[in-house]
Amino acid sequence: MYLNGKPSETVEQLVGRIGQLVRVLLENFELDAAPVSLEGVDDLYELFDRDQIFLVQDGMIHMTKNGQNLLSFDEGDLIGIHHAFDMPTPILRTDEYVELIPINRDRFLRHVYSDKRRQHYWSHLLVCLNAVMLNYLADLYKDQVRPTAGFQNLQPGDVIISQGDPAEHVYTIISGEADVFVDGVKVGDIGEEEVFGAMAVFTGEPRSATVIARTPCTILAVPQKDFVLLIEAQPKAAVNLIENLARRITILNQQLIEKGGEHA
Repeated sequence: MYLNGKPSETVEQLVGRIGQLVRVLLENFELDAAPVSLEGVDDLYELFDRDQIFLVQDGMIHMTKNGQNLLSFDEGDLIGIHHAFDMPTPILRTDEYVELIPINRDRFLRHVYSDKRRQHYWSHLLVCLNAVMLNYLADLYKDQVRPTAGFQNLQPGDVIISQGDPAEHVYTIISGEADVFVDGVKVGDIGEEEVFGAMAVFTGEPRSATVIARTPCTILAVPQKDFVLLIEAQPKAAVNLIENLARRITILNQQLIEKGGEHA
């Protein structure tokens, strides 16, 4: 099983566990149907009744919603479990060659429920499948729809701004601490009540550094146009910002001097 993007460690562990459970559930189960070879299938269950589930023997088949592949199944994966129980679910499709072994749903369930140990593993499999989707969707939600303005709550390791990205917001850390990196090298840190990300907003250039939360952080993101209005209306804020930038430039200059001394 493969998921789009880089899955979290939790999702990777769940995917590994699902593979183990499928292998255990298929022990001593006779796969008596001949493999079915398909190619270029738009919807698997337009070709088969929903009382069939399938073991992927070769190739890859994708679970798709609204034209987007959510996850992909390959050799050893058991597919169609949700479909076999007539649940609304994304379609299974492939543009490639795939070889599947059909399994009658009722015969498989009789095999599962004939042994208490297999019943336990079957329940565990269903829970893991659900947990994979919930965790995967949570990861996507965090990455794709995190608010770009207003207050944001971040966890250690979350990227606040990335080097090279366009500058559209100025940030203030309300609580917590963050690290600053340039070309992967740590060059500084940011503490509470510090403003950052303003330089690129004023110059119009891409972000010159990456900022990553070191601790749990609450930050305030202010759009560029609103920040400019704030500076115009509150000269004191401009003074504080200049002092902040000057202090940071002094620290960076000192670091460069020290590194220069190391190489002298």
